[in-house]
Amino acid sequence: MAKDTASLQYARSIERVQQELVKQVFDLQKQGLSKNEILLVLQGLDMEDIILNKLNLNADIDRLMLEYQNVLGAMEMTGTVTAESLTALREMDRSFYIRQAGGLGETLKKEIARGVIAGATEKEIADGILRGAGGALRIDQVETLVNTGLNQFERNVKVEMAEFDEPNAKYVYIGIIDSKTRDICLLMASAGELTRDEIDSRFPNTFSNSGGHNCRHHWRKETSRSKELMKPKQAKSFISKKKTFKPVTVEGVQVG
Repeated sequence: MAKDTASLQYARSIERVQQELVKQVFDLQKQGLSKNEILLVLQGLDMEDIILNKLNLNADIDRLMLEYQNVLGAMEMTGTVTAESLTALREMDRSFYIRQAGGLGETLKKEIARGVIAGATEKEIADGILRGAGGALRIDQVETLVNTGLNQFERNVKVEMAEFDEPNAKYVYIGIIDSKTRDICLLMASAGELTRDEIDSRFPNTFSNSGGHNCRHHWRKETSRSKELMKPKQAKSFISKKKTFKPVTVEGVQVG
């Protein structure tokens, strides 16, 4: 469950940043600044710099990127991936988290300003932000975002490894089977071993995207190790117990 742990840790870092920013604004109020003066200070703040450097979210992003390395270390390497490709995939996600910090900063700036104008207390503003007021990220949303990023990174690496597989190579659909599993993922998990052509025909655009946003599954080349992880019987059991079963691909196409 290393991915879940990394996602929760980063989500708590975002929560810390949000609370600290509200505290710093109210420290200005305690220093005797008026509402207008506080708003002028807020207007001039470089929120990305404050979040990444002064509140040191950069260090939290660095720790999160270590989990990308752990994902690689836990993977069964069934093909070749260049170091350049791996670096590019990681750095694209690092850049995403950095850009997200800047966007989050501007959202928080506006929400804090709104609270200051309304005469809200520090706790009221902080609680509102943690609930997602004004478009701020809730802790569960950050966890979902990071989990999706880590899972997509793993899928991207697997797609890279599959580039030179033989046409008759078989793949199996791996991941958690439970009450939260999408219908499309249950169907793919129940399908057993399939070639790439069969996957693309029956379940278009799932080889790299799986079931879609926040999906916990992926196609993996069939090996003795992957065959031990596949759960077709369990997936079929869940399907048989469903009152309604509508497997839909990431593009909204119903299959099955």
